[in-house]
Amino acid sequence: MRKYILLNLAGLFVFFLFTCMFISCGKSGESNPESEESSKSPTTTVGPKAAKFTPQMVVAAFEKAADRMPPESKADMMKEMPLKDPAKMAEMTEELNESLASGEVELKEISVDALADYIATELPKARGTAQRVKCVNNLSHISKAMIGFSQDNAGRLPWQLTPVQVRNHLDASVVANSNFGRAAGVDNLMFMHQKVFSVGGVFGMAAMKAELQTPKILVSPCDKGRFAANELLQRDWRNYNTKGGKPIPHDGLSYGLCFGADTQRPATILGTTRNLSADELAKSIWAGAEDAKRGMAGLQMGQGQMVMMDGSAKQSSKDDIGEAGRRVKAHINSRGGQAKGNASTRMALPY
Repeated sequence: MRKYILLNLAGLFVFFLFTCMFISCGKSGESNPESEESSKSPTTTVGPKAAKFTPQMVVAAFEKAADRMPPESKADMMKEMPLKDPAKMAEMTEELNESLASGEVELKEISVDALADYIATELPKARGTAQRVKCVNNLSHISKAMIGFSQDNAGRLPWQLTPVQVRNHLDASVVANSNFGRAAGVDNLMFMHQKVFSVGGVFGMAAMKAELQTPKILVSPCDKGRFAANELLQRDWRNYNTKGGKPIPHDGLSYGLCFGADTQRPATILGTTRNLSADELAKSIWAGAEDAKRGMAGLQMGQGQMVMMDGSAKQSSKDDIGEAGRRVKAHINSRGGQAKGNASTRMALPY
C-alpha cells in the first residue's frame, strides 16, 4: 500500500499504473480543490490546527523532491505529474491523508519538507520495482508465445525442430534425412538449424512473430539503453523474417533464451533478461548496470528476471543462477522431453 500511495502521488506515471495489482485501487472520492485551505500558499511546516496535507502542499513537496533528482529523472517526473489537474491532485492528497491516518505511510511531521524527503527516498525504489514487475510480465508473454509455437509444432521449440518443421519455418532446402531434431549427445541439446542459434533468429521466425504480436514486449523497461533500437524494430516489424534471411537485430532486444528448455520439463528455464555475465546459466552472475556490454540500466548486480517453462516468471537474485544456483540446479536435474540427459544451460543472448 505504501508503494501504491507513492506512485499515485508521483502523478499516475503510465509505467507505474500496473503496480495497482498489489492492492485494491478503486478509490474515487471527490474533494474540492478550490477550498480555502488548498488556496493558501504552501508552507514547509503546518501549525497545530492543520493536521492534513493540502493539494498545494503535495505539489510543493514533489517540486522540492524533483530538485534533488538527476535532470533526466526530474524532467520525467514533472512532465507526468498532473499539476494542472486539480481533481487528480485532490484525489491523491485525500489518499495520502488516509494513509497517514491509518499508519500505512509514516512521516515525522505533516510538512512539505517531510513529504519531499519521503518522496526523494522512496520514489526511485518504487520506480525500480515497477519496472521489474513489467519486465517479468514481458517474459511471461514471451513464454506464452513460445508455448503457442510449440503447440503448433508437436511440442517442439524452435531449437528442437525436425527436418520437415525446419523446412516450414527456416530453410526450404533442408533434406528429409538431415539430423535436425535428433539428440546431439550433449546434455539434452538437439541438432538445430544455424538460423536459430541467435535469439534474433528465433524471434524473427514468421510463426513466432505471429505469437509475439509486437516487438514492444522484447525490450525491458529496465533496459533504457535499448529503447531507441526497439522503436526501430516496431517500425520495421513486418519486414523481419528469419527464413528470408532477415532475423531481428539484437540491439533492440533485452531477453535471451535457453536451449535446454523443453516443454515437457516444466522446471527448465526458458528465458532471462540479457544481463547474464556469460552465455551459460551455470557460469553466470547477474551483471549490474556498470557492465558496459551486458548491464541493464535498471538492474543492479545480482538482479535479473527469468521465466520457467511452466510459464511462471519471477524477479531473480544471485541465488538462482550459477553452478550452485537453486533454479539452475532444478533446471539441470530435470528429466523427460525430446532428449535425454541433463538440461543444457547454454543461452542465446542478444549480443
